[in-house]
Amino acid sequence: MAEIYNPVSVSQPLVIDDDDGYESLSGIKHELEEGHLLLEERFDVDDVFEVDEYGNEVNPFEELDQEYRAEGRLEGDLYEVIDLTEDADDNAATSRPRTATASDEDILQYWTLDDGLLLTPHMTVELRPSVDQEAIEFLRILSIVKITEPERTFVVLRGWGFRRSRNFQGCLPKKLNEVCLIAKMKISDKRGWKEQALIDVDPRQVMMLRDLRMTNADFPDYRFNANEYHRLGKEMIKESGPLVCRWRKEEHRHPRTKTACEFAFVRLSEDEVDDRYRVKDAQMVNRWRGGVVPGGSHIPNRDSPGLVLDLEDEGSEQASDLQPGQRYTAADIFAGAGGASRGIERSGCRLLFSLDHWEPAARSLRRNFPGTHIYQKEVTDFVTEDLPPEHSYPDILHLSPPCQFWSPAHTVAGKDDEKNIAVLFSCTDLIKKLRPRVFTVEQTFGLVHDRFRLYFHTFLQGFTSHGYSLRYKILHLNQYGLAQTRRRLVIIGAGPGEKLPPFPPPTHSKTPEVDGLKPVVTPYQALLAIKRIKSGHPMHNLATVHRFDPPKRPWDPSKPVNTITCSGGQNYHWLGERQFTDLEYAVLQGFPRWHQFSETNVKKQIGNAFAPSVVRVLYEHLIRFLRKQDGVAGSNLPPSSSSGDSSPIAIPDSDEERDELQFLGLGGLGTKDQPMKLDDEEVEYLGESARGWSATMTGRWDGGREGVGRRARCEARGYEVDADGWPEYREEDFMELDAGTMQDPVVIDWET
Repeated sequence: MAEIYNPVSVSQPLVIDDDDGYESLSGIKHELEEGHLLLEERFDVDDVFEVDEYGNEVNPFEELDQEYRAEGRLEGDLYEVIDLTEDADDNAATSRPRTATASDEDILQYWTLDDGLLLTPHMTVELRPSVDQEAIEFLRILSIVKITEPERTFVVLRGWGFRRSRNFQGCLPKKLNEVCLIAKMKISDKRGWKEQALIDVDPRQVMMLRDLRMTNADFPDYRFNANEYHRLGKEMIKESGPLVCRWRKEEHRHPRTKTACEFAFVRLSEDEVDDRYRVKDAQMVNRWRGGVVPGGSHIPNRDSPGLVLDLEDEGSEQASDLQPGQRYTAADIFAGAGGASRGIERSGCRLLFSLDHWEPAARSLRRNFPGTHIYQKEVTDFVTEDLPPEHSYPDILHLSPPCQFWSPAHTVAGKDDEKNIAVLFSCTDLIKKLRPRVFTVEQTFGLVHDRFRLYFHTFLQGFTSHGYSLRYKILHLNQYGLAQTRRRLVIIGAGPGEKLPPFPPPTHSKTPEVDGLKPVVTPYQALLAIKRIKSGHPMHNLATVHRFDPPKRPWDPSKPVNTITCSGGQNYHWLGERQFTDLEYAVLQGFPRWHQFSETNVKKQIGNAFAPSVVRVLYEHLIRFLRKQDGVAGSNLPPSSSSGDSSPIAIPDSDEERDELQFLGLGGLGTKDQPMKLDDEEVEYLGESARGWSATMTGRWDGGREGVGRRARCEARGYEVDADGWPEYREEDFMELDAGTMQDPVVIDWET
């Protein structure tokens, strides 16, 4: 280990006034109470249709319904700071930045200022103060450039700009002489941050030289000497002591609109820092969570979670192939009815546990995830309890903390405010307790508005204080296959020593002929999945669904529905004759049609959920990213589902491989030795969910739905109904399937 610049002992403790720590709870509450003046206007109740599952009218101004309406009112202000438009590249040619070397530029070896100060590359200088709150305070000079233009010749200092970490409004810990590198980037620019972050500075802005140390080590390694601090004092250290950079802030902007659309706080990695202050990334991982299991910490039929490699041991050999059934593990906190849990499971992760304190949600979780442990308790209690070893340190963690308190619609103090504030700080405790390699957060996009910055930035600092890199963005969920105008703030985090994943690229587009993506999913297309479900289904009873008298105005089902809220929102069936059924709402929210909900507060469970179909895309992307980082390749045996190792779910390594795999409903993908047993309603997903390959007794490719429909039409039903209103399937309704690919197709014996 390199020299540490902060010696301490019992007799001589390190006492440094860093002015660090979180903003007070009272400060957060005061800002929210002062800022929540958004809903001064009343909405027209006649324009809002909300009826509960029993046909009763509900208050249209309660809970998250207010949040989504208020978000719409905030959009105009957010356009000024965040680009809420489509993220598609406009294919415009990127103009050459000023920082690109051109024929009219000459590189100089040095430059002398008027006061005699000699500047050379690799020096760091402090710049003159500016009234701009986001102005660069320090510059590491990478080159000195003489630029010749038709009417003038001048010299610029070209390099990376830095600002003190305390000047990021609480997103980073406020530590003395800690600085953060600034990188403003264009999403269409394929160059790395090191090139895009370059800026030009007039030499006349230089005040003095400074010592800057770029390191990936944990705070307080490599900072100023404690003895010097006590001898010289805080102000002298601030003015002349060494600066330490451990972080980089990225702002990704559209080249056309020039507005930011994505932000990141990234811990520097070992290949981005000064040689003298470098620590192995593997050492950072080991310090934080004791190592990793390349390819995923779930390996079936092993008593222990698997071999945790000492990444610092150069003699240890990392496996290049996955073990049979090996998968990344995940946990879902604030899980609700299981929206994220369902998407996580279908992505191929091993879902270790889900947590929610609300009884209806917990019942739904138990019903859908029988092989997963369900914690029904307050998260503040969970973080203080000991966990069984198998639930410790999941590879990936998802958080969807309650957002009522920090939503734009929270205009007056509520009885749960103290609890929801505690939830904010519990997220910090969750990260410290579970120490995931990667985590995701889903929240209301109104949170990024300036009036809520104290609350949001305190939330972010809960992660950065533990060394987690963060990337956040407002995602348009219809770009990932959801038939809604839904936008959500999504955060991706990566632990110390880990690479920070990018966001998954969109899968759907309004202009597929230009982008080469799939066309956006329409409500009509989404609801084809339940077209043949008979009326009388407990969530799809057309005989009891609320009907309008007189009918409402019909609308075009090729257009996305409005954001689905806890009571359905401003949505109804496109014919204008009735409300959507609960099953239709669930499918439009990205749930598979076979996901089950407990009988009470169904719409609230649906409206609260993070769309499972989007979560699946996100987590498949994270799995591919982690596999690449771990240097492992997929084996021929697909990983298992969370409901049991005998029911594997395929994880494609690429889009090409995805087309050679299939997902067959609840259980996943069967193997030859452990075949799946599915009823014919689930088997219909052979054609809908995965573009799989199959074969019948008489033909090679049976077309999925048509082949399954043949059996469905031939067999009478006559099911009994259980106490929860769900059909009790008979043994003769099941059939066995083998796993298959295009070369070795699934065999479905229709005559058995």
